[in-house]
Amino acid sequence: MKKTIFPILALLALAALPLNAQKKFVAEKLDKCDPYMKTQGGYGYLVKNDSKAAVWWAEGCYKVMKDTPVAKHRGGTVKLTTARNEYESFIVVVNPKQELKNLKVAVDGLPSDIETVVRKTEYVNVFYNSDDFGFPGLWPDPLPLYDAPANAPAGENTSFWITLKTPANHQDSYSGRVTLSADGGWKVDVPVSVKVRNFTLPQRPSVNADMGLWFWEVEKYENLKTEEQKQESYDNYMQAFKDYRIQVRDPFFRTPVKYNFSKTEWTGGIYDSSRAKKGKYSYRLTDNSVTRNTEGSYSRGLIPVDSSHPYKLTAWAMGDTVVYSHMLVESYDADKKLIPFRNAFQWVDTDTTWVQHEIDLQQLDPRTKYLKIRIFGSGAYHNGVETGTIWWDDIRLTDLSTGENVFPEGNFEIDPESIEVDVDLTEFAKAAKKYYADDSFRYFDIPIPGLGDVNFNNSHLGILCGFQQGSPEYEILMGKTLNKLQAGLKELGMLDKAYVYWGDEPNPPAYPVLYDTHRLLKKYAPGIKTFMTEMGTWRGHATDSLDISDCTDISCVSWDCFENHDIIKNYQVPGKEAWNYLCCGTKYPYFSNFIDHNAIDMRIWLWASYQFGFKGVLIWSSTSWNSPTVSPAGTLQNPWEDPYCFGSNNQMIQRLLAVGDGILFYPHNRHPNEDKTTAYTGYPIPCVRLEILRDGIEDFEYLTMLETAIPRMSAADAEKARKLLVLPKEAYQDDSLTEKEAYTIQDPQILFQRREQIATLLEKYR
Repeated sequence: MKKTIFPILALLALAALPLNAQKKFVAEKLDKCDPYMKTQGGYGYLVKNDSKAAVWWAEGCYKVMKDTPVAKHRGGTVKLTTARNEYESFIVVVNPKQELKNLKVAVDGLPSDIETVVRKTEYVNVFYNSDDFGFPGLWPDPLPLYDAPANAPAGENTSFWITLKTPANHQDSYSGRVTLSADGGWKVDVPVSVKVRNFTLPQRPSVNADMGLWFWEVEKYENLKTEEQKQESYDNYMQAFKDYRIQVRDPFFRTPVKYNFSKTEWTGGIYDSSRAKKGKYSYRLTDNSVTRNTEGSYSRGLIPVDSSHPYKLTAWAMGDTVVYSHMLVESYDADKKLIPFRNAFQWVDTDTTWVQHEIDLQQLDPRTKYLKIRIFGSGAYHNGVETGTIWWDDIRLTDLSTGENVFPEGNFEIDPESIEVDVDLTEFAKAAKKYYADDSFRYFDIPIPGLGDVNFNNSHLGILCGFQQGSPEYEILMGKTLNKLQAGLKELGMLDKAYVYWGDEPNPPAYPVLYDTHRLLKKYAPGIKTFMTEMGTWRGHATDSLDISDCTDISCVSWDCFENHDIIKNYQVPGKEAWNYLCCGTKYPYFSNFIDHNAIDMRIWLWASYQFGFKGVLIWSSTSWNSPTVSPAGTLQNPWEDPYCFGSNNQMIQRLLAVGDGILFYPHNRHPNEDKTTAYTGYPIPCVRLEILRDGIEDFEYLTMLETAIPRMSAADAEKARKLLVLPKEAYQDDSLTEKEAYTIQDPQILFQRREQIATLLEKYR
């Protein structure tokens, strides 16, 4: 099937060119990324070219390579247009003919209320390219602050990313300058002129740009040890997310909702009413791993005993087949410290019938004040190689002097109705007040204990307080939990912002778990939205069999699943929200979030999302700096040197997924394997792709505001606006456009021209 997924790209490119140029545009097949803009004859505007250096500038939608040719077209003044409450960026490039020492960059002459940030463009060495569209080499991406002079080497570009923020209450256009200076008296002034449009962008974006923040990676890389350091860094990340108009998926990572359950005596297994030796329940332990052991743990751990008394441990066990395991008794002293070399154990050989096993404890070490009973799902070996399932029941620790069973909890009898559920939102509420005060954030993901898991590999039923999903006991406990959670969120005014993202790209065998979990969530907490990422065409299955939008309130689909526009329409379900996401699978000819792809990708993504009615976009992580299954033990992957997303469960097999996928910020610690002590807590270091993404999010706002303004327009202007918003069908179903030729747009000037037309209408009908 032909992939015609880029009508916006084809339309914008073709509409901007005369007919003869359109034919040439279609005929020239571009199957390699071209950050140099060769087809367009280069880009940028020359400010000055003297004996020491050339200075030029460009709009903030290019990736300036170190060897990008100096701009040919003259344009000595940086000219920008902006709405109020909008960020606008531009790039100033210096190409020295001889080294410039102590190069300084200053932005001055602007009104005092204009926020200004100067960042230096740095480069990462792309050794492995993401796909055949990209290519190896030094690619621009990290944007650390340029807060101290540095030398600019001869013969290559040194570029600066400069961002201006016009506040919401600013009325007038303004001007200023960027001054470049270096030792020896070299100095160049670059005038800046900013036209302020007479309309204001809202504080909260219309599109939800959801990005994961793996703060545990930040803690590890930035050497954050104290709570003060962690909180300072976390607050800076929260501010950065707001500044870039993106939504942090879990802003309550450090202040989560706390769930407390009474009378949960055992963890690690499942209370099973289908195979009880005595009473209602046995305890099932399943060990499916060849690298670790599965253990049933008694919550209070230690059982008080009198070491002068003789004891006997008895337990009933059965397996799903012949399973070999152990039951173990450990001795502890008065300080509750393990007494070494005083363990007692018994081999447990099971089959499919109940057999009683016992351990003779008639002579305890005189130091013993407590015993600990340990039971397993299979043999408790260091390498965990044994696997299997065992049911345990009626475990007794009998004091032979008195005949008393001093361990009544070993009968595994529990009444789920008696289990009390406490949902503590105390710290959550403080963080909500702090991070949501200005209404920048739209949603958050709320973790809920005991939910099942569905993903592209397999699915797992949920377990709560030892009861498995599908049992009436699980339903009772999950109902209590969800009821209290919803009530607490509603009281705080946070219910409409909550969604639960509990699985990822499920395939059809996982659907029964998916549907049942959605049923539970909607039955007991209908106010909490359900969210799921999904693959619209999963490994050759028919698309219509994979639509799970009826069991998610927010359905988020990978863009590379949209082989035709009818598929996209299927996700526009009334009463639901449709999102889309980019990841390592969205390779050429799709736009992507890769370092070695077009600069325009992150911006055109939002235009295309608007065209097809998507209300949200997602990238799985912004700080996935390490690939732990690939990195050698004790080594952290350094994104400054290896900005790769690897997929593997074996460090010997480093399977590259993409360059930069999951990385939108860089750590301050550039040498995480050498510097293990310096604590870095500053404002996060963004990347070129994130800056361009923010511009796309603001473009989405222009489009949304234009659509809203149409009812107030004259007939002629309304028609003009509709043409800017609606794509003619023939523009993207032209048979002359092949799969890859439909994605030949790389020139951001096409977007800039269209954006100006939209801004003119918005200003007229503000």
